[in-house]
Amino acid sequence: MPVVLGPYPLCPTCQKTNGGLIAAKHRQIHLRAHGREACVDAGLAGLLACLWAVCETRSCCENDRGRAYVVPTADTCDAAEHLLTRLGLRPTNLDGILYFHRPSSFRLDDAGQVRRVLEQPGGAHSRWRVNENGVFQPVRPGDGAAEPDAGP
Repeated sequence: MPVVLGPYPLCPTCQKTNGGLIAAKHRQIHLRAHGREACVDAGLAGLLACLWAVCETRSCCENDRGRAYVVPTADTCDAAEHLLTRLGLRPTNLDGILYFHRPSSFRLDDAGQVRRVLEQPGGAHSRWRVNENGVFQPVRPGDGAAEPDAGP
């Protein structure tokens, strides 16, 4: 029996192998990496391309009530949690489902950006500034507010 979770179809290959799932809630990309392949939420494709190097996953979602999640297999959950922690995503493990908030400092749909963050000493770093209302806010790459004043 076909399962339709949303308007975005899986590719024909994945429709045959995903237990009846034929459409998902978020746009799908057929990803091939590290000997694995599957349709995944487009917003997490870069993360999954790197995550599959250390673990196997059964499911993922780019936005479930404001948080993203991945479902690694039980025997690879620790490796997945470690990689998400190295990315600065502070995952929460609820019954083997790793929930996290999508970062504002890099894109999870871009494998190159995910790899660069993983290659940084100490993992992810973020920069913050105090806005005109005295509130801390993250500084996005390319935002001139992050640059030090040149001085007179």
